[in-house]
Amino acid sequence: MNQIPDFTHASIRVVFTLALMGMGVWATNAQSQNEPEGVLTLDQALELALMHNTELAAFSHGVRAAEGNARQAGVLPNPELELETGEFGGSGARKGYEGAESSLRLTQSLELGGKRGNRQRVALSEARLAGWDYEAKRLDVLALTKQAFIDVLLAQGQLILAESQLVVAEDVSKAAAQRVKSGKVPVLEETKAGVEVTSTRIVRDRARRELDAARRRLAASWGGIKPVFREAGGNMDAVAAVPPLGRLSPLLADMPEVARWNEEVAKARESLALAKATRLPDIGVSVGISRFEEDGTYAGTAGLSLPLPLFDRNSGGIVSAKHLESRAECEQRAAHLRATTALVEAHSRLETARAEALTTKAELLPGAQQAFDAAQTGYQEGKYGHLEVLDTQRTLNEAKTRYLDILAAYHKAAADVERLIGAPLKTIQ
Repeated sequence: MNQIPDFTHASIRVVFTLALMGMGVWATNAQSQNEPEGVLTLDQALELALMHNTELAAFSHGVRAAEGNARQAGVLPNPELELETGEFGGSGARKGYEGAESSLRLTQSLELGGKRGNRQRVALSEARLAGWDYEAKRLDVLALTKQAFIDVLLAQGQLILAESQLVVAEDVSKAAAQRVKSGKVPVLEETKAGVEVTSTRIVRDRARRELDAARRRLAASWGGIKPVFREAGGNMDAVAAVPPLGRLSPLLADMPEVARWNEEVAKARESLALAKATRLPDIGVSVGISRFEEDGTYAGTAGLSLPLPLFDRNSGGIVSAKHLESRAECEQRAAHLRATTALVEAHSRLETARAEALTTKAELLPGAQQAFDAAQTGYQEGKYGHLEVLDTQRTLNEAKTRYLDILAAYHKAAADVERLIGAPLKTIQ
C-alpha cells in the first residue's frame, strides 16, 4: 500500500525531501531522460513519468511552499526599537537642546492564549494536506500514464490487425483476378475485391496515424515532445482474476482524496481554537533608558501596553471557524461516499470487461476464424462467391477489433481500480 506517514516536525522534512526529488531531476535537460530507443516497458514509462512529469513538478513546489509556511508559523514576532527625543526647541529653559530628554526603548509583543502554538498547528496541517495533494497527483500521473501506455498497445494491435487484413484482402483480390481470368466469375468480382483492398489500405493508414498520436500522448507524460521509443512492450492478452469488492473497499481509507479529510477536519478544529484564542489581545512589554541633557543624567523606563477588546472580540471569525469545521466533517463523509461509488463502478467495469474478454477469446474468435478459413478455401475451390468471403472476413475483423477494445477496457478499468486503492491489483490477496 502507498501510505503516507504522520507528519511530525522531523518526518515532514523527510517526506518533503522525497517529494521534491522528482522536481530536481525534472529540471535536467530533456535529453537526459533516458527514454529507451527500442522497446518501452510499462515500468520504464511509469518511472519516466514520475521523474519528469511537469504537473507533478508543480505540486512539488507546492509542497516546498507549505514547508516554508509551516516553518514561518512558529516564528516569534520581531521586537521593536524606538528612539524618541523631546523637551527641546521650545521657549524659556526649553529653547535649545540643553533641556531635552532622549529615550531609547525596546518593545516586545507577547502573544497570549496560545496563538502561536495554534497557528503553528494550523500551518502543519496545511503542510500535511500539501503532502496528500502531492500523493493524489502522483497516483493520477501513474494512472494516466498506464492508460496512455494501454492506448499505445491498443494502437499497435490495431495496426497489426489492419496490416494482416490488408494481406488477406490482397490475397482474395489475387484469387478473384485468377478466377476472372479463367472465366469462372464476372469482372465485377475482381472490382469488388479491389475496392476491399483500397478500403483496407485506408484503415491501415488510419491505424498508423492513430498509433503515432498515441505514442506522442504517452511521451507527453514525461514531458517528451517527440517519442524516442520504437514500440511499447506488453501483453494485453493477460487477463487476471478480479479480487472481490470486499477486499478492496477497506483500502479506500488510504486514498488521498479520502485520507486528506482527516487532516482537513483536524485543521478546521485547530483553526477554531486559533479563532477563539484571538479574542484575547496581545500585550506589549517595553524597557529602555532615558537621558536628560540639562544635567547629563540617565534613568530607566518600563512600559506595558494592553489593547482593550471593547469592539473586536473576533466573534465573526469564531462563527466562521465553527461552520468550516462542520463543513469539513460533511465533506469527509461525502469524500468517502464518492470514493466508494467510484470503486464500485470501476470494479463492475473491470469484471464485465474480463468476462467479455474470456468469452470472446474462447468462443467468438475461434468461430469467426473457422468461418473465414472455410469461406476462403471454398472460394478458391469455386464453392463460394466473393460475397460470402467478404462477409466472413468482415465478421472476423470485427471480432478481432472488438477483442482489442475489450482488452483495452479491462486494463484501463484495472488502472482506475489501482488508482482508487493505491496499490497494484496483483498484490491483493
